[in-house]
Amino acid sequence: MIVRVVVLLGGLAASLMALPAAAHAQPKAAPPSAPAPQAPTAPAKPAPGAPVPARPTSAAPAPVAQRAAKPSCVTGACHSQMGQARYVHGPVAAGECTKCHTPKDEKTAYDGEKHAFRMARAERDLCYMCHEQRMDSQKVVHGPVRFGLCGACHDPHQSPYRYRLRKSPPSQLCYQCHDRDKTLEREVHGPVAEGQCVACHDPHTSPYPYRLVKQGPELCYTCHTEKRAEFTPKRFGHVPARLDCSNCHDPHTSPNPYRVQRSVPELCFGCHPDKKTQVGTARTDHEAVKIERRCLNCHDPHFTNFPKQLQDTPMVLCLRCHDRERKATDGKMLVNMKAFLGEHRDWHGPIRQQDCAACHDPHGTDNFRILRRPYPQEFYAPFAREQYGLCFGCHEPTLALERSTTTLTGFRNGSESLHFRHVNQIKGRTCRACHETHASHRPKHIREGVPFGGWEVKTNYVKYANGGKCAPGCHVPRGYNRKQTVQNPIDYRTFTAD
Repeated sequence: MIVRVVVLLGGLAASLMALPAAAHAQPKAAPPSAPAPQAPTAPAKPAPGAPVPARPTSAAPAPVAQRAAKPSCVTGACHSQMGQARYVHGPVAAGECTKCHTPKDEKTAYDGEKHAFRMARAERDLCYMCHEQRMDSQKVVHGPVRFGLCGACHDPHQSPYRYRLRKSPPSQLCYQCHDRDKTLEREVHGPVAEGQCVACHDPHTSPYPYRLVKQGPELCYTCHTEKRAEFTPKRFGHVPARLDCSNCHDPHTSPNPYRVQRSVPELCFGCHPDKKTQVGTARTDHEAVKIERRCLNCHDPHFTNFPKQLQDTPMVLCLRCHDRERKATDGKMLVNMKAFLGEHRDWHGPIRQQDCAACHDPHGTDNFRILRRPYPQEFYAPFAREQYGLCFGCHEPTLALERSTTTLTGFRNGSESLHFRHVNQIKGRTCRACHETHASHRPKHIREGVPFGGWEVKTNYVKYANGGKCAPGCHVPRGYNRKQTVQNPIDYRTFTAD
């Protein structure tokens, strides 16, 4: 083997040395005549053991590395890191730099010292060469988009962040122009805390104010799906909640729970100034509007099945608190109304309708016990029609105005109205002297006993089909009969109206 290699190298060296000599020894030739055609001959086969002659070097193709390579801006010396980030712009990844950058001189385009470029188009139009969908076509357009400054947010070459954003999270871009005041308060909205402004705002264009991605509650329901399921079946919706949650809730940050714009009740008073005046000036106030949660103790601020945004029927709401003895604002003890109503089954009409608010104003009034209209709180009081405004709101005032009647009332002795006799005088007995205003064991809400100072005066009232009798401590035993006038006083033990 060694001998064959030596022989081969020796022959090759002799051939190379002979080539220059032959070139110099060759005389100038006359203009060549056309050679005679010769038949092609097959190449001679080398003898066994002889070295195989090499092909002339002029016939070998050029290696790949020596071919004319496509010019590139990315070399070891220039832009060496271009295309290495996680998110690379398409033209950059394809090496198509001239799609956006046009060389001023083709000859020096790739000369690191002399090249100069200009943008293929103005920046506001450059991106639309590829991105055909216009980002400035809707009603509300982001400032950088309107002025064609896409590069203010997006890196045109590459970025470690999605969409080739220059910073992450997106809020870091927003704060380049917008004040950093969205996370300063105690309560911060989740997307804001995460820096995801684009969860609610479209960074380019939108048909809605503030470039919101959806309008009104639909935007909030994107995340708060449980609220959609809770609110949709309800009959009554609070107007601000129906229109836009941000009427009450700050979508960014707030010092108040649930990010409400202002604390309750000031938030509510923003739309209900009449209630602000009423609550602030009432001489008899309702504790429910003063204690924690205030308006929200009774009202649902979103959606409910009850009118006036109540959380339940008025009586159910009232008995949430009035299920125990409570001290009134005047210092007197209020009865456990829930227990009282359970024990006394002859209920006043408003109680039967579960409407405590028919008589009581839950926001406060100038009348005692937060009654909506005047009602004497004393046992004795001179008659004045306006002093019985509460009762006459439902009952005919003629009960106390007409001395004689056969139709206005069943409480009469013959044709004499006993309502007139009791009430319409200088020392009149008020309605509360005989009637329990909430409930009683007796028909017509007649009291078992009448409060007279610290004494509970028993009424001893008995009702008959045609009349009745009573023997309270305030007068001698008396009876009445609608069909035949009774001469009083009576013998209480033997009298009957039937």
